[in-house]
Amino acid sequence: MGMVLPPLSALRAFVAVARLGSIVAASEELHVTHGAVSHQLRSLEEYLGVSLVNRKGRRVSLTEEGRIYAYQIRQALDNVSSVSERLRRRGRAQLLRVSVLPSFATHWLTPRLGDWMRHHPDLSLGLDASMAFVDFDVDGPDCAIRFGHGEWPGLHSQRLMGDSLLLVAAPRLFPDGTPSLERALSAAALQASESWETWLSGMTGELPPLRQPALEFTDSTPMLEAARQGLGVALTRRSIADQWLRAGELVLASEREVAHTSSYFLVWPHRSHGSPRLASFQAWLRRQAEAFERALSARPDPPYSA
Repeated sequence: MGMVLPPLSALRAFVAVARLGSIVAASEELHVTHGAVSHQLRSLEEYLGVSLVNRKGRRVSLTEEGRIYAYQIRQALDNVSSVSERLRRRGRAQLLRVSVLPSFATHWLTPRLGDWMRHHPDLSLGLDASMAFVDFDVDGPDCAIRFGHGEWPGLHSQRLMGDSLLLVAAPRLFPDGTPSLERALSAAALQASESWETWLSGMTGELPPLRQPALEFTDSTPMLEAARQGLGVALTRRSIADQWLRAGELVLASEREVAHTSSYFLVWPHRSHGSPRLASFQAWLRRQAEAFERALSARPDPPYSA
């Protein structure tokens, strides 16, 4: 026996009226006229042979049958929507959505994406650059690159690499080309999320008093731009500043570089576990991270633990 179903448009109109309690509100949500919604309600009632709503002028309320039916239909439509979304994602199987901090995406990940594209021409990345702490169930990315200690309950994670803290500034702040701790600490302080106390920890001898940050930022990218313009010295991570240091846009304001207490991790929910797309990105990302760490440790003055 074939499946007999009422028109989907009539069900959508009914569920919208039941949820919003108003034909006017339902018509605005569905982008149709009030008359079209009323017609859909009547056609559904005629199809079922049951009154679903009580009408009093422009006001409507659900009958007892309508209330039960609305609950059941809403559940059914939610199931259809969920199944369809899963299938739609499977149809876009060549896209891997990655959540990442804007500063890390701009200064570390993006400069390396040319290599990714050369080796994985058939696999696209969707980068969600945001300061927000991603909720995998709500926001829907396949994985995220996070900076922390590796403790995220309910998620899989793999350590990628460590990092270090350092001070950077515009070259014109040190015209002789020699970093100076005294000069660095006397300049205007630029700060995003890093701790000056961590960078200073373990130092001996008398130091100039630590100045309050002259400028504070929520992300490292505008902070580094402020440093590049000569507004002060910026406390940042090697991974974020490395490109500008290599290009000569910034210079070390002090020779002191301290190993960071946090590391970068690739994090993913259980639904992504075993995904071939994720496995390809994970392997590539790990190779890039290992190369970065090797370059960091091969320097003549590698950072040391605070």
